[in-house]
Amino acid sequence: MPTVTTDISARLMVGLEVHIELATRSKMFTSAPNIAHPDYAQAEPNSLCDPVVLGMPGVLPVINRVAVEMSMLVGLALGCKIARFTKWNRKSYYYPDLPKNYQISQYDQPLCYDGQVDVPLEDGTTKTIRILRAHLEEDAGKLLHEAPGGHAIDGSIVDLNRAGTPLLEIVTQPDFESAEQVVAFAQLLRNWTRALGVTQGIMQQGHIRFEPNINVIIEHQVQTYKTPIVEIKNLNSFRALQGSVNHEYHRQIEEWQRTGKVMAAGAKSTRGWDDDTQTTFLQREKEDAHDYRYFPDPDLAPVVVNDDWLNQLLPRLIDPPHVLEKNTSTPSGLVPKKLGKFWMNPPWLVSSKP
Repeated sequence: MPTVTTDISARLMVGLEVHIELATRSKMFTSAPNIAHPDYAQAEPNSLCDPVVLGMPGVLPVINRVAVEMSMLVGLALGCKIARFTKWNRKSYYYPDLPKNYQISQYDQPLCYDGQVDVPLEDGTTKTIRILRAHLEEDAGKLLHEAPGGHAIDGSIVDLNRAGTPLLEIVTQPDFESAEQVVAFAQLLRNWTRALGVTQGIMQQGHIRFEPNINVIIEHQVQTYKTPIVEIKNLNSFRALQGSVNHEYHRQIEEWQRTGKVMAAGAKSTRGWDDDTQTTFLQREKEDAHDYRYFPDPDLAPVVVNDDWLNQLLPRLIDPPHVLEKNTSTPSGLVPKKLGKFWMNPPWLVSSKP
């Protein structure tokens, strides 16, 4: 998105984090039902909990093998390398929707890394997006400020149904140069992961959430400046994704012209998106990794991936939707003109496994 304003030239640079809730029947580290599975999507608040979810003393987590396989399947589809050895880390922070006061995640050894995907654009060209990593973790709960059905309540409800849901986080390199490219990748990823059967992909229910990391490269009087990186949190629609990136591009240019502030250590911040005003708003200064005190989880064994395990997943791989649409038929027998609705409800969407 090259733009010239008076005597400056500005170029957008965006990396994207995508959080995908996996549609396993049980949660990531316990046998409690998973709200991201269609059988439990309408569960009452706090009805999908057990001692592991609640962080009770003495309980031990158990790895959900199907969630690991789903994550590897997405990694393979995105051209990633699959780590033959990966471990689990505790990411420590306090929030009401996190009973254990830590989140089980992967820090320095992600399950998938170094991928690449070609994204088709509306003008007929393609944009190559590099995948930095895709790691597996557990989701947190959420705060409800109204009762189910939209009824008003006095205060807020901590709902732990989502706590422990398998969450695949995909992180791209900062390869996007326009909001349109970001949305094209997001739409491709949503359709592809649904077709692979790893998620329902219902954006309104938070099954896929986007967090773009945005800054602007400004050239002025033969010098180059980079504005501080801003992360926009928890976007669950393509409209919000495109609007927030476009707004932030112009806001950062205006702020640089006003303050001259550039990228520096500790300058990263997070912002939210207001759909009503179509603007972003400051939430907090961004934490660094050391603020979370990552360390290996002593209750979980590492995951070791061998050739036999990987080979079992290969038959489940499918081409991306835009490639299949060029063919005269698909494995389901549908012709291309019917594929649009097909991606919304592929017949193999949800695994019957745990």
